[in-house]
Amino acid sequence: MGSKLGKNKYLFIRIKIALSMIMKRKVSFKKIFNATHCWIAQKFRFVKSSKFPFIINFELWNECNAQCTFCRSEDGEIYDLNPNNSGKDAIEKGRMPLKVFSEIIDQSKDHILLAVPYVNGEPLMYPDLYEALKFASDRKVATLISTNGELLTEKNIKKLLDSSLDFLKIAISGFSQDIFTIQHRGCDIEKIKENMRNLARMRDEGGYEILVMLDYIYYEYNAHEYSEALELGRELGFIVSRRPGNLHKLAEEHPELAQKEKPQDDNTNLPIKDLCDWPWKVMTVNWDGSIYPCCDYVVWGDQKVDAKFETGKSQIEEIWNGSTKINNRKVHLTDGRAGYDICSKCTRTGTAFKF
Repeated sequence: MGSKLGKNKYLFIRIKIALSMIMKRKVSFKKIFNATHCWIAQKFRFVKSSKFPFIINFELWNECNAQCTFCRSEDGEIYDLNPNNSGKDAIEKGRMPLKVFSEIIDQSKDHILLAVPYVNGEPLMYPDLYEALKFASDRKVATLISTNGELLTEKNIKKLLDSSLDFLKIAISGFSQDIFTIQHRGCDIEKIKENMRNLARMRDEGGYEILVMLDYIYYEYNAHEYSEALELGRELGFIVSRRPGNLHKLAEEHPELAQKEKPQDDNTNLPIKDLCDWPWKVMTVNWDGSIYPCCDYVVWGDQKVDAKFETGKSQIEEIWNGSTKINNRKVHLTDGRAGYDICSKCTRTGTAFKF
């Protein structure tokens, strides 16, 4: 039943998100101009981009309750994916002060299309998540988060819905507990199914306008359960997406399953010369205020930061086209992805994979 997945371009989902943002009046001429300027700057290989990125990712807290196989040890330590750091300390954990998030949103609210307040952690564990989402929404900034669904209690669902969150992804990797916990070690799929049903009911009863996607993380070992997930997603009125799983560490914990998996990334045809979109379009802010070119940097130790955001001092507009950022773009323009170790093995193109 398994089949090799091609790249998921998420075109339908992106259109749905865009239409939802327009209906909620979270799109303006200034934001469209900024996004267009970012796109032109990358397309025509300018070293300066627009005044602001059009997407900003925030690592509010990199703690998680799922302890997924590819991401963390059973004790919850975050793997450092930099091969030069193999065997060294795990990625440091920490929580972003709400003031950092709020100040960045205030500075960029008239220009960015989307704030994504999660990177590596489970966003529902962040105590101030609902305040952060409401803060962004009140300033007409659209928001998107991804959750494993374990903490979607009725109380938390109500707070999410009232925060005016625009797009919610619920990521699962199976439909029975035995299969599901191969990746999601710390979660209960039956509880998550119940939470999803409660979410759909409360969404409909309250007339809330929120897009929900059931994000099925697909492996050969869980392929036979995808149809059940698809059926439930359709029943609940969710968008259902299927994307390739992450094979990192699977061979160590489940060698018999790893042998049956097909390669999901073509490492013989990497887009080394393809100009990455992220340096011109997207900013990532780690929990400690470190600003990076993309999400992968938060789990790749010993990387130089673009800048360190300090409340009351830093300006996103200055950082976005500052000397460090311009130098980063110059390297991409001259050497492509080969200019940085972290980029040289990357198979992604565009920014759609964030969705």
